[in-house]
Amino acid sequence: MRNLGRQGIPTIVLDAKKNQAAFSSKYTKGIVCPHPKCHEEEYINFLVSIGEQLPLKGVLIPTGDTETLAILRHRKRLEQYYHFTMAEYETVNTLINKKRFYTLLEKQDVPHPTTFFPHDENEVKTVSTSLSYPCIVKPVYPTYFRLDFHTKLFIANSPKDLIMLYKKAHEKNHEMMFQEIIPGTADSMFGYNAYYDQASKPHGMFMYQRIREWPQNFGNGCFLRHVKEPNLEHITTPLLKSLHYYGVVDAEFKRDPRDGVFKFIEINPRVWMQNSFPTRYGCNLPYLAYQDALGNPLQDEVSHSFDESVKWVYFFEDIQSSRVMMKKKELSMHAWVQAYRFKNEHSVFAWDDPLPFLQLGAQSVKSLSSIIMSGTSESKKHQ
Repeated sequence: MRNLGRQGIPTIVLDAKKNQAAFSSKYTKGIVCPHPKCHEEEYINFLVSIGEQLPLKGVLIPTGDTETLAILRHRKRLEQYYHFTMAEYETVNTLINKKRFYTLLEKQDVPHPTTFFPHDENEVKTVSTSLSYPCIVKPVYPTYFRLDFHTKLFIANSPKDLIMLYKKAHEKNHEMMFQEIIPGTADSMFGYNAYYDQASKPHGMFMYQRIREWPQNFGNGCFLRHVKEPNLEHITTPLLKSLHYYGVVDAEFKRDPRDGVFKFIEINPRVWMQNSFPTRYGCNLPYLAYQDALGNPLQDEVSHSFDESVKWVYFFEDIQSSRVMMKKKELSMHAWVQAYRFKNEHSVFAWDDPLPFLQLGAQSVKSLSSIIMSGTSESKKHQ
């Protein structure tokens, strides 16, 4: 919303959470809406009612997989009121659905982690003996899984573990996959961002490398740096062209230390958490998507230079990651302080729009206080 608001484009943010920090931004109007997974029909009706009140046709830019799929399932109904910034449902679902995505990677001979998709418990038992441990137990639809288990994946340390975790997820009707763990720390993870137009031509290409992540090992990047890794675009573009995809992408890779090859991990066919980072380097991808949706020409060339030392940081998660790394002697205090230089790009904080950061900070303090109080009460109970 800041990427659009700073260009003078008014935005409306919809979220099912009443305390969404984005609602307090000066760049938007926040509205509480029905949950797109729990109440999909009501969510679509809500979008229609807003569309009917807009003075001009709006532009839809989803920020999560759940609303992306819900919106695309009802595309024909919504197109009367909104311009779309993404491809058709089947195309986008091929990227979000991990089974379909890894099948596509296999078909096109794109390097990726060794992955199994069991059909039933008997096949789980068969596969369990051929896997190396620990391994990842991961959902086909990550967002739905996270709503049920508040984590993005499970880790199995043995065949017994694997079967137990599969049953746990299966009871909630989640289709699961098993995947090898590629060795390496946070800095083995790389990302490629771009906006693909309707001819599947990339615009605003940007690459980054993780420095820190939270939770560690299998979390999200919380401290990133800009890098130039053209191989990431060379891998991604042919794949998306084969699907006739258009829209924003965030593609994630892990460089395997065993052979130095970039292994494709996943792709987000939507705006993602770190989207303000490319903008600092002249690649305003939400704005490109907006302009293309309206049929305006896209400008590829960026004429001004950028400070290559600018990094992206998510304060509330980086503090936790850094604390663990400092305990392990993997990070010095001096190196940690570098993350909080004023010139860095911060995920929530912005000098021209500070209220979301203050609100999220207050919520974090309140949550931490609740955890401490709960722990104290539990301790007294045991005493």
